[in-house]
Amino acid sequence: MIIKNNNTFYRLFVILFLFTFSFLSFGQTTTKLSVRGSGKEIPRFVSLKHDKAYMRKGPSRDHPIEWVYIVKGLPLKVVSEYEVWRKVIDSNGTTGWMHHTQLSRKRTIEVTSSNLELRKKPNLDSDIIAIAEVGALLNIERCDKIWCRVSHDPFKGWALRGGYYGLLENEVPN
Repeated sequence: MIIKNNNTFYRLFVILFLFTFSFLSFGQTTTKLSVRGSGKEIPRFVSLKHDKAYMRKGPSRDHPIEWVYIVKGLPLKVVSEYEVWRKVIDSNGTTGWMHHTQLSRKRTIEVTSSNLELRKKPNLDSDIIAIAEVGALLNIERCDKIWCRVSHDPFKGWALRGGYYGLLENEVPN
């Protein structure tokens, strides 16, 4: 009889658990890990402010430098904060810590999957005005749910969302 009650309790617990969490959408949750940080939304994208920036193993100058970036404007995803330090991920998945003074709020994208077609208008029938190769860095001017207006002097055009790093899935920056 005790075993039967435990099975009933276990089944009730599982049903209650499934019912409780069936209303949550785990794909839409925003994880925020900030310890006395900026208070800005996490995750978010930033870009490198200077031609030379150091990625460290931990959040202080006492931690060793793991990487030296020499590409101004490279997009990085901020996934955590600790005081003036930001834990970031680059397009290759490399993770480390950078001082906030090395980062800019300027939004950029890095073409990652294939050559990106820039069109005159946000329409697949519109003329292609430029093709950005893999590794190209472009400025984000604005986006809607399907298209982004991007630029790299002297070109400005519209690109479909996808095929690049620097934009959250449902984000619409303006």
